[in-house]
Amino acid sequence: MNPTLLIPLSAIAYLLLSLLRRRKSLRFIQGPPVSSWLLGHEYELANQSEVGDLEFKWFRDYGTVFRSAGCCGEDILMVSDAEALHHILNTGGYRYPKTRDAVRFIKQISGRGLTWAQGAVHQRHKKALSPAFSESQLRMLLPLFQMYSDKLALRWRERFADSQIIDISHWLPKVTLDVLGESSFDFQFGSLDDKSSDLRVALQTMFASSQRPSKFTLFLRAWKRALPDSVVEYFEGIYVTEEDIRFKAYVDAAKGAARELLEENSSNLVANGEKIAQESHDYLKGAEGKKDMLNMLLRSKAAEDPKKRLDDDEVLSQVSTMIFAGFEITACTLTWIIYELSRKIEDQQKLRAEIDAVRVKRGEDAVLTSNDYDTMHFLNACIKEGLRLHPGVQFTTREADLDDIVPLAQPVISTSGEVLKKIPVMKGQRVHIAIAAYNRSSSVWGPDADQWNPSRYLDPSSESKKQQSMIGVFGNVMSFGSGVRACIGWRFAVIEMQAILVCLLTQFEFELPPGGLDIQTVPLRSMNAPMLRGKLDQGLQMPLVVKRRVRADV
Repeated sequence: MNPTLLIPLSAIAYLLLSLLRRRKSLRFIQGPPVSSWLLGHEYELANQSEVGDLEFKWFRDYGTVFRSAGCCGEDILMVSDAEALHHILNTGGYRYPKTRDAVRFIKQISGRGLTWAQGAVHQRHKKALSPAFSESQLRMLLPLFQMYSDKLALRWRERFADSQIIDISHWLPKVTLDVLGESSFDFQFGSLDDKSSDLRVALQTMFASSQRPSKFTLFLRAWKRALPDSVVEYFEGIYVTEEDIRFKAYVDAAKGAARELLEENSSNLVANGEKIAQESHDYLKGAEGKKDMLNMLLRSKAAEDPKKRLDDDEVLSQVSTMIFAGFEITACTLTWIIYELSRKIEDQQKLRAEIDAVRVKRGEDAVLTSNDYDTMHFLNACIKEGLRLHPGVQFTTREADLDDIVPLAQPVISTSGEVLKKIPVMKGQRVHIAIAAYNRSSSVWGPDADQWNPSRYLDPSSESKKQQSMIGVFGNVMSFGSGVRACIGWRFAVIEMQAILVCLLTQFEFELPPGGLDIQTVPLRSMNAPMLRGKLDQGLQMPLVVKRRVRADV
């Protein structure tokens, strides 16, 4: 079929959609003026020079809830209000599912894994994978985290002088990828040994042209949002973009690697990914005590209870999902934390003193435990503050599956001047969960919400402590999400960051290079990535002066 037929089909789809949207109008809520009915604010938001420039200003201007415009006159509810977020994500449970276009996009970039699943299917996936992320299981993995942290430090000592500028954003993804591979799938990526793979190449190039989407790309995404999945899938088969090709390349590479991993660990898993043969139950029985990701997937694949079983594609998709979501965002968060500690040397010194004190107390040759890390209060405050100020993901999107009333912690003023303490929403309403804006909300974190201040977590009398509500899973921040769809691997990420930061700060000191850094926060591969202003074409960068510590044996 001729792709030009998309034009009349688009017109018809949007005519119908516009009629439906009149029922879901949020015109009683204030919002920024719109210069384009066709694109709304979507093009402006996707192409702002710095992540959050527009949203942060709009939330300051209109309050913790406002109305933004989507393509073709759609009203979108923008939310950073603590009580509203708690209602939508925690109280609401699965009543605010991911939007159809978001689900479709996730399936396209990582398959039918945990982040794709909805409702009962999500519960089934989460139940199958949760044992791999239990606190007891992760404590068993700590020596592995420490081993790879030490390996990173060794590589730096081998390759760099006692004081040298190192792009830490190049190295931290190497260690987090190696940790993820061996701890979750018993697979050695060899990234710290400079081994290459088709999977890494596909992952690094999949968002090559998605950083600044064109007007046509945004309109195409909105067009897909308006149509049933079956229609979209039909047209995707005849109208394939370069972005579609790159996404498919990653998913194919990830599932191929997943298939090899599973075959390597179970001789009864046939090459084409068919069901595990009955004999493999002997293997599973022998591995019953093992609760790493690989064994959980094998066990779920062989489960007799359909409520606990994952099909072949779901199993393979879990691997592609965890690889996509499980190493780069953690590495990016670590990059931001070390950057902030390089800007605030006094905080770096305070943290290093805390680490040294614990090491002295435990003995120079003692291996630190999870309990040791948990007693390092300033370490954990720095991790929380890094997650708060620099969340890996800026926002997520939900859709009301029923008419609802959303309560507000901070009332807003309507277009008629009325004080609104609740927002009525209708079934089908798209809701923009503003993670980064909530994390910087002065109503939650106080007047210094835009500033790095890890001590806010240590002072019980601080303004942020008074205003905090029960949201999120760690430190009241939204960076890991909240409620039934909160990130399943948040404990994994926290313990990994603890191990890496303690190792690096024990052996090295970090400073800004002469002349400082002009860092710009740019959306890259679904992350809020640091880049050098004026050098965005060079990709993610964080060049810092790294010095070996004189007392590295403390």
